[in-house]
Amino acid sequence: MSGPKRNPDKLNSIGIVVVGICGAVLVYVSIVALQAFYMDDTSDIQTMADYGGQDTAHKSIRAQQLDNLQTYAPKAAPAAPKEGEPAAPQTYTISIDDAIRLVVDSAKKDPSNLVPANGPAVTPTVQPIFGRPKLLAPPTPAPAPGASGSFSRSRARSSENGATSTPPDALTRISTRFSAVASNCWPRRASCTPSS
Repeated sequence: MSGPKRNPDKLNSIGIVVVGICGAVLVYVSIVALQAFYMDDTSDIQTMADYGGQDTAHKSIRAQQLDNLQTYAPKAAPAAPKEGEPAAPQTYTISIDDAIRLVVDSAKKDPSNLVPANGPAVTPTVQPIFGRPKLLAPPTPAPAPGASGSFSRSRARSSENGATSTPPDALTRISTRFSAVASNCWPRRASCTPSS
């Protein structure tokens, strides 16, 4: 080897490490940025593909319900009355806002008659005291002439044709505060009041 002596090459290891780290960080940041852009761009499409159309039934039912609450229309015509009976009145559907106003006005006039089909509520059923409602004692019916014992104490009930029915054992063994009411309801009828 002839010629002047050359200095040995030195590797700049710090520079190589810095450039490598910077390159890795740049690659990582660019991947994250591309994924964020892609996800934002396709999120609506993916949501529609996953859940598309599931809320249409809810929206249509909700719209139909709101429409029913806001419409004014006559209901179906009542059936023809039987001979000797008065004709049933025609009924109509009104907006819920108007119905609320009419109920409030009616309650201001007569609060006992909030449900006109049931008639005025003038018979108390609970004691007018604070706290948990306590039922009033049911009125005792007058005994039928010639009958022995009271109606409320007898377990057997007589029907119109003379047949006797007995409440089941489970009904007579009820140990709640409603047992007296439950025993007076046997045999089953529309109301739980004893009839003479």
